[in-house]
Amino acid sequence: MDAGAGVDSGVPDAGGVEPGPIDAIIAAMPEGSWKELPNTQMADVCPQPYSSYPCEAVMIAWSGGAYDSLRDRLVVWGGGHDDSPYNNVFTFDLASMTWKRWTDLPAGMTGNSVTPVMRDKRVESCGLYPSVTSLDIPDAGLGSTGYVRSELCEDPSIRSQLDVQQPRSAHTYGNIAFSEATGRFYVLGSVGTYPSGQTGSQLVMGFDFATARWVRGANNPVIDYGASAADAKGHLWYIGSRKLHEYDPVADTWTAHAPNGAGYYYAGAAVDTKRNLLALVREGATVSTYALNEPGKTHATVTTTGLSEPVGGAPGLAYSPVLDRFVAYPGGRRLAILDLQAGKWVEVTGTGDDPGPPASNGTYGRFRYSAARNVFVVANSTRRNVFIWKPPTVAP
Repeated sequence: MDAGAGVDSGVPDAGGVEPGPIDAIIAAMPEGSWKELPNTQMADVCPQPYSSYPCEAVMIAWSGGAYDSLRDRLVVWGGGHDDSPYNNVFTFDLASMTWKRWTDLPAGMTGNSVTPVMRDKRVESCGLYPSVTSLDIPDAGLGSTGYVRSELCEDPSIRSQLDVQQPRSAHTYGNIAFSEATGRFYVLGSVGTYPSGQTGSQLVMGFDFATARWVRGANNPVIDYGASAADAKGHLWYIGSRKLHEYDPVADTWTAHAPNGAGYYYAGAAVDTKRNLLALVREGATVSTYALNEPGKTHATVTTTGLSEPVGGAPGLAYSPVLDRFVAYPGGRRLAILDLQAGKWVEVTGTGDDPGPPASNGTYGRFRYSAARNVFVVANSTRRNVFIWKPPTVAP
């Protein structure tokens, strides 16, 4: 598929898992093996004219991904700072093994060029690209560092100059998630925004695949580098500023919980949906957890054994209810399977194809579990193919 054909905005997509060529591939895979999926480079649907670095930076510039479990596909969104202005929503459909670019760049921006107003840093703090060719902002509206004061982003005089369908490219870390409750992909506030990378925004945006449009959400209470994960009912759990926040996307409300937990951002995050337990993994020797069923959302640190070396560098982390285990992915064929209740990791080396090294700044949420097909999916470069790993029937 070429990049032009990759855009299909406005076409309804209500959801549903479809059969496809992937099913025969998975059926033929031995348990515990990796498989490279041919002709699955995201670069094929990057904006034209193709420009290598800004396309690649959608993944490598401290950016992650989410998983649309209703449609069985990986969602990628990232870039930011002066690495990439691309704010496109990209998805990899597992059934058909194809990438799709859902949105176009702002008017006047191409795959290898931007307009001067897109580089005007003053409205970075508002989280949106301009809808005008030049900004009219009085100096009184700027803070000491030269950005529009966040409370003024809602002022009609500012808002009228911004495009609500063009969220500004940002380093995403773990600040993106998917909710089954709404069927939407969410950007839960931004940091490292294009082009200066020195500010952030509380703006929450949900991409609605049914309409191919962005929908405004309630602002995140904080601006931070975070980690996030979705629970079984579609609530999104965001960890930033050493505090747990809960976003209910149906009610469009945020709830702040006790500030007693982890605050780092180089972490993989996932929810054990059987126990409603949120886990965050950075190096792996310890695991931060939140008991989401408890009124106090209790935070605990679990000391673990079994790792020969850390799984650090923003590893991928996903939970499989079939294995009843968390699986961390640091790169290559290596995986680490965690029995959290026993506090024990089991390291495995998958057979088959080698996915290669992780992205230079981490995998984050681009390693995900497909419940529909019981495989794990990873994408670590726009110029490498997507890989899947078929787990064993029983956890080692």
